[in-house]
Amino acid sequence: MNPKCKLALNQARAAAGGKPLTAAQEAKIESMIRGKAEFLAKTDPNWRSYTTDQRTLLAAQEAAADLSAQAARKIENAQKQALAAARIEVDLAKYQSVNGANRPKALREHIGQTDAYVNGIKNDAARGLMDLVRAIKSTDGMTFGDRALAFLFDVENPEMTRDLAMEVFAKGNGGTGNHLAKAGALAWLKVTEQLRQRFNAAGGDIGKLLYGFLPQAHDQAKVLAAGVDAWVRKTLPLLDRSKYISEDGSLMPESRLLDMLRGSWETISSAGANKSAPGAARGTGARANRGSQSREIHFKDGAAYLSYLREFGTGSMYDAMIGHIGGISRDIGLVERYGPNPESQMRMQFDLAEREHAPGKFGGQLKESLTGAQALWRVVSGQSGKAQFARIAEVANTVRNFEVYSKLQGTLISSLTDIPGYFVATGFNKLSYWDALANVPKAQTKEYQDFLHAHLGMADAVMASMNRYATENVTQNWSGRLANSTMKLGLVNAWTNAFREAFSITMMQGLGRMHTKAWGALDEFDRKVLLEQRGITEADWEVIRSATPEQLNGRPVVTPESIYATGHERAHEVAAKYIGMITDESKIAILEPDLRTRAIVTAGGSQRGTAGGEFARMVGQFKSFPTAMITRHIRRMTDTPQGLQGAPALANKAAYGAAMLIGTTIMGGIAFQIKQILFGKDPVDMSTWKFWARAMAQGGGLGPLGDLLLNDPTESFGDASSNAIGNLAGPAIGDVAHLVFKLGLENAYQAAHGKETDIGAESFKFARSHTPYLNLWYAKAALDHMGLYALQENLSPGYLGRIQGKARKDWGQDFWLDPDTGDMRAPDLSAITGE
Repeated sequence: MNPKCKLALNQARAAAGGKPLTAAQEAKIESMIRGKAEFLAKTDPNWRSYTTDQRTLLAAQEAAADLSAQAARKIENAQKQALAAARIEVDLAKYQSVNGANRPKALREHIGQTDAYVNGIKNDAARGLMDLVRAIKSTDGMTFGDRALAFLFDVENPEMTRDLAMEVFAKGNGGTGNHLAKAGALAWLKVTEQLRQRFNAAGGDIGKLLYGFLPQAHDQAKVLAAGVDAWVRKTLPLLDRSKYISEDGSLMPESRLLDMLRGSWETISSAGANKSAPGAARGTGARANRGSQSREIHFKDGAAYLSYLREFGTGSMYDAMIGHIGGISRDIGLVERYGPNPESQMRMQFDLAEREHAPGKFGGQLKESLTGAQALWRVVSGQSGKAQFARIAEVANTVRNFEVYSKLQGTLISSLTDIPGYFVATGFNKLSYWDALANVPKAQTKEYQDFLHAHLGMADAVMASMNRYATENVTQNWSGRLANSTMKLGLVNAWTNAFREAFSITMMQGLGRMHTKAWGALDEFDRKVLLEQRGITEADWEVIRSATPEQLNGRPVVTPESIYATGHERAHEVAAKYIGMITDESKIAILEPDLRTRAIVTAGGSQRGTAGGEFARMVGQFKSFPTAMITRHIRRMTDTPQGLQGAPALANKAAYGAAMLIGTTIMGGIAFQIKQILFGKDPVDMSTWKFWARAMAQGGGLGPLGDLLLNDPTESFGDASSNAIGNLAGPAIGDVAHLVFKLGLENAYQAAHGKETDIGAESFKFARSHTPYLNLWYAKAALDHMGLYALQENLSPGYLGRIQGKARKDWGQDFWLDPDTGDMRAPDLSAITGE
């Protein structure tokens, strides 16, 4: 620091009763002034014409203004934090008084509503990305083979990806001549800018780039493996040198730029550990401060960005874009609900909840309830989803993807059991059964699809269109693409989207009818269950009521756009709640794991990329849906207040439970019989207890207990043992057990006692069951009879006869499509009644 400046500052501090500047304070002030000088050198065209003293003065004035703004922002954020605490206190007290719950349970409900709110923000953002989706889905210039690969494996259109990146960097003025890419880029820039402004309005501090924003996704392992010199050498030519300006306005010397890049390599390769003082606390800091750091790597254009991403990035450009939308939506939701420092807010809330652990206050249930709230927070805040060790997470994800494309090729038939939940949710929400049915085909028409994407966003569908299958279990390496293509070819995605979209429309129609009523005129059930339990307050309802409904096929529907059109200062918040309420309810109608389920199957929100976290995810794989049956349907059945005025029949616990259990059991039985016929077998006798136990388990109405009922104790030791282990410990561990017990110990025992083994056929069956596409529900029987059965018979002579004998012994069942001879007849439907 200039000695004169230092002297003047120390004199001013002394006059104010302060101490002289420390060396650290001097360095910080000097760094701020230098940073402001560099910024002004880029933005002020006359900068180089100023004298050194003038530049220093201007930079110092800007730095002082920044410090003043930071101090004001700090005070404002403290006020926002206190207001958030007061709002939470009111919400929790209201829930406790209405439901007689302890504070931790009320806190769990509040966090669950926050999860829906975050999804509402994400869906609200997705509404504006349809031009981007249209560009991404374009197959212009692709060959037929490339289009097939794009459909199956989400292979990108390289020309479109390049043009999009160029247009984004140039803010729509990239000169590519690609109108789709330009529209897509402008849509992306508009949405991300809206999200940036919304985050900052809630207390955040994300600056705006001088060029179009694309998120940077560095692969720590790749950067580390390259080494600092190679990484710097390859990155330097990709940078926009005009963005690296010295304080005097001249281009930054290459030596200084190289030093900056070496520092960036240290930060990326150590995941930021180089910036942490040894022994210092590793707190997350205020979430509102995320994104406040200046970007240090500026690529010269979209092509340079993509070149870096291919060599040193993780995933694709679309992965990075979707990751940004999801991440900032979460940050906005948490900051708006819990203040600029949500983590600090929740620590206080957990401390307050723990105080209830006193004699006579809820007994021993409180600690368990509080632990559950903390688990939910780890999931909703993203703590559990951030990998501690990226490579461990990647290997574990690959194993789980392997199980997805191995085990879920016949899922569509099992999805028939979604239908009872769809109509139960329709009745519980007092919606029209006819509309719920009629809207299934209507939702697939262009008119309704355009409406859904324009007004609900349907972020899951939109983001899947952006080349992604966004779950913790599926990642976009080769295994993730295989898993995703299996779900596509098995038609599971189409089935799920059709019913979920239909329910969303039906619910919007129902709310369109209801919105004319004032809060006090609503039925008690509507107020307390359909609205308040979903986080919609009286004030929110008044904003919704003030909206002018739009028309869909002659029916009034309230849309987020009509809520925004009210001009209300809280319109953005109410719109997110409204979207979140509809989409969350659609995920009850067509079951999808909720926040509680995600916490349970990750062992309380254990972190990805750790041994314990990945083991929990292995065990929990495929248990999400039976667990969600408990956390969503059974919890709704038990927690819904009884005897409320205006309640539908399905609000009654007994009616709800009976409808779900009977409906899922019947559909489970139908699904089981369809599978038998599709696989070349006659249907089985439905008059036995064994069939109905199987149907009940297949339907999912018994939750995780159904997995155990699917395990047939009359099977061989190897089958029974491996199936039981797989049901309890997850499919991946079950596969290992199958290799050990079925293919290993059982065959070794049979051989040692002179019995005939089927090691060849069983090994082939195991390999076939883990091969993509060979077990798709509509192709399995055909492939069997085109040669796979014959191959098994050659490997283990007599094997086909033995499997026919086992079917007769277990189910009294014959084959209408003979596996041995290939002879075919009509399925014997009389077998259904045991004749």
